[in-house]
Amino acid sequence: MVNNKIEIIPSEKIQTAQWNQMVADSSNGLIYAQTHYLDAVTDHWDALIINDYETIMPIPWRMKAGIKYAYTPPFIQQLGFIGAPIHLKLESIIKRIYSTYRYGSILLNTGNSMVAKIASASAKSNLLLNLQQPFHAIKSLFRKDHLQNVTKANKTGLIYTEQISIEQAVQFYQLMNGQKTPHINHSHYQKMIAYCNNTLLPNQNCFTRAVVNDGGTILSTALFLRDNKRIYNIMNSTSIEGRAAESNHLLFHEVIRAFSEQNLILDFEGSSIPGIKNFYEGFGCSEEFYYLWHYNKLPFPLSLIP
Repeated sequence: MVNNKIEIIPSEKIQTAQWNQMVADSSNGLIYAQTHYLDAVTDHWDALIINDYETIMPIPWRMKAGIKYAYTPPFIQQLGFIGAPIHLKLESIIKRIYSTYRYGSILLNTGNSMVAKIASASAKSNLLLNLQQPFHAIKSLFRKDHLQNVTKANKTGLIYTEQISIEQAVQFYQLMNGQKTPHINHSHYQKMIAYCNNTLLPNQNCFTRAVVNDGGTILSTALFLRDNKRIYNIMNSTSIEGRAAESNHLLFHEVIRAFSEQNLILDFEGSSIPGIKNFYEGFGCSEEFYYLWHYNKLPFPLSLIP
C-alpha cells in the first residue's frame, strides 16, 4: 500500500460486489464478513476501507446514550481485517477506529495476529477439520472413544437424517441453549431462520442434519452454513437423552463422511467450554486462533466501564 487512505463509511454506501469478491478471494475472508450475512445478523455495520478495497473490515455497531460503540453480534465468530497486509499504518488505523467507536468489542480473524498484538486482544480457540482426504483417512484421526461412541449409537438404533427443517433445527437449539445464551433473543433466531431460508437455501449454502431415536424423537441437531472455503457449524445441540445415547457423535461422523474428499474445511467454531471443545477435538481437528479486541477510550468516569 502506498497512499493508505482510510475510510469508514455506512454499509449501504459500499460497493457490494467488490466487497464480497474480496471476502471470497481472501484466505481469511469468511462467511461472517459477506454483506448479506452482516445485513441479516447485525443491528448496524460500517465498512472500514483502505485505499480502493485493498483491505476491508466490517464493524458492527450500536448507539447508547449518544455513544456509538462496536459490538459483537450473535452468530458471528470472526471479522477483522481482510485483504492486503496493513502493518505499515496499523497504529494510525487503530487510532481511527478508537476515534469513531470510543468503546467496544471487535472480533479479529485468524490472519490478524499483528493487529491483536498491538491492540492487546485476547486469543480464542477455533477447531477445523480438513475434508479433502478420503473418509477412511480422516476417520483414522478420530479419537478411540469417539469411534466407540459412534458404534454405540448405531447399535442402539439411532437414525441420522437430513429431513429436518431450518425452523426445527433453530428451535431445538433455542430450546436446549436459550437459557445459557440470554444475550441471544427470539428476534435473533428469527432473523437467522429468515436469512437461511431466503438467502442461503436457494443456493444450497446451508443445510440441516439431525439424529433421532427409533421413535422419531429428536436427540441432536445441527445447522450448517457453507461458502467457497468452509462448512460452518453455526448451531449444534443435543438433548440430555441424546448425550446418553452418543447421538452427536453419530451426527458429525456422518456429516464428515458425506463431505469428505471435497475442497472444504469443517469449521466447528471451537468453544471456550472445555467439554464441548474436547468433543470437537475428538474428530482429529487442528486448532487456529482468532481474537477478541475489547477496549474503552471513553473519557473519565466512563473510562472505568469494563
